[in-house]
Amino acid sequence: MSVTFTAELTGEPVNMANSNAARVLGALGYAEPYGDEDAQLFLGRVLFALALDPEDAGRPAVTDGRFTDCGRSQGYVQSRLGELRELAEYAAWARGLRVTWG
Repeated sequence: MSVTFTAELTGEPVNMANSNAARVLGALGYAEPYGDEDAQLFLGRVLFALALDPEDAGRPAVTDGRFTDCGRSQGYVQSRLGELRELAEYAAWARGLRVTWG
């Protein structure tokens, strides 16, 4: 399962696994794994998260029985926030679109 961020289904989408998306959404102040936001407001949240959130330490891979969580590399959150910044800028400045995710 995954969460995809788009500019109203245009432009280049940003896709993340559910657990990684939950971490990024948390950094943005969102609790739900789905939603939409005005692109300029979303961009503000992204810039705020980039300014306040220190480098993500990552998370090691864990296997429990038949389930494997592949973990998250160091700096993952900041890298994905950078991609979301590009998406929000595209949506806000080029098109006046909303950013959606789910």
